[in-house]
Amino acid sequence: MKPFQLLIKPVSYDCNLRCEYCFYLRIGDELYQDITRPRMSEEVLEAMISQLLSYRFPESIFGWQGGEPTLAGLDFFMKVVSLQQKYGESGQVVGNAFQTNGVLIDENWAKFLYKYRFLVGLSLDGPKQIHDRYRHSIGGKSVWKKVMRAAELFQRYNVQFNILCVISRANVNRVEEVYKFFLKQGFNHMQFIPALESDEKGNKAPFSVNPNQYGTFLCRLFDIWKQNPNRASVRMFDAVLSYYLGYPKGECTFEKKCAEYLLVEHNGDVYPCDFFVQDKYKLGNLLETPLSELKQRRASSFEKRKVTLSEDCKNCKWLELCFGGCIKDRIFQANPHPEKTYFCDAYKQFFDHAANWFQSQARQIRLMNKRR
Repeated sequence: MKPFQLLIKPVSYDCNLRCEYCFYLRIGDELYQDITRPRMSEEVLEAMISQLLSYRFPESIFGWQGGEPTLAGLDFFMKVVSLQQKYGESGQVVGNAFQTNGVLIDENWAKFLYKYRFLVGLSLDGPKQIHDRYRHSIGGKSVWKKVMRAAELFQRYNVQFNILCVISRANVNRVEEVYKFFLKQGFNHMQFIPALESDEKGNKAPFSVNPNQYGTFLCRLFDIWKQNPNRASVRMFDAVLSYYLGYPKGECTFEKKCAEYLLVEHNGDVYPCDFFVQDKYKLGNLLETPLSELKQRRASSFEKRKVTLSEDCKNCKWLELCFGGCIKDRIFQANPHPEKTYFCDAYKQFFDHAANWFQSQARQIRLMNKRR
């Protein structure tokens, strides 16, 4: 069996923030409207962990997201580690990734995340004025200081973390300000994701960015970053360089196939991806059907969508860098060209702008490796 990972929603859509561009809050209205406080039970947790570890993959990766996973409580994640130790064998590699808004992070959380080597993603969109534009508490109040406090604790306790920055109307034209702010804070691992959602009428939501804005953002960010590329790791740029070095990109958006994982909801329901948590995409429930079979169902249905490309994509010179982008950006309601990603022009703009530099860097790296 080909290895796969789990992306887990232990509290489903539940969150202590109300970020205006959050796409997962709708899950509460669409699927779990009768559940006010969704939490993963010990039965589901133990079944999930025992099944994945029983496959003895070289690496077994558990990704914890939300909503906000810290709402499950520290005791829940202590139980996670205990079960992983119970069902894992000596020498078996188990990894945990953890995406958080940072609001509830305290010293106990930081010590735990360091002790068990969780890789943490911290959501932060830039300086206070930018971050507060779309990310705030349920009551509309700023949480920026709490997020910065979380980052401080991560640094103090040597927690491995990266910054997940959503590119929206708040920061798309403030590239240099955002990037330099992150560097000044000592945040040297960054991931930038474009906001793209529809409003109730099916039109592009006001916070979303268009292809020209996103393409220009990437080019400007690249020009600043390449002045000293060793200062920071930017996930998309790492992916492009990896491609030219002959390695997997490690970036789901640009791979030929969707990443090998399953989305597990709080009650054990399994879906192919967190962007496709809908009844029509449901694969089953892990309490009733083994994860291995659910993965086979995903492979026989959902995974074919990524490799189904338009003629424009097949004839594009950047095909092997992009492979049509993310499926969810193709089916975006306001996409004028639904046969390809909404951000097609953005990616072309960026690849045209930066590819020669990446190719040159790859040649230099290969030459250096030969001399060693």
